[in-house]
Amino acid sequence: MTNNEALLKEYNDYRDRIEVWKKQHGIFYNDIKKLEDSVDKMMDKRSDVLIDYRRTKKQRYLDEADEILLNVINHIKKFSKVELLASLSKR
Repeated sequence: MTNNEALLKEYNDYRDRIEVWKKQHGIFYNDIKKLEDSVDKMMDKRSDVLIDYRRTKKQRYLDEADEILLNVINHIKKFSKVELLASLSKR
């Protein structure tokens, strides 16, 4: 498995968690929705970069797309820690 495939798999795992968080933490629904919207914007930007890569076949576009995906994953991880604290404070 390449680095790109591993990043994509990790992103998909976190993306699935967002749906679970919506169901488990209804009180934070608006915050989770904002996270989802910001992730969607970042992934749209990544798609634009991948289109440039497909058009030109320059490696720098592929590297930039991987960097954006890594930023998305880190963004979701940061929210994941906040979600953990919220679930612990509920008890």
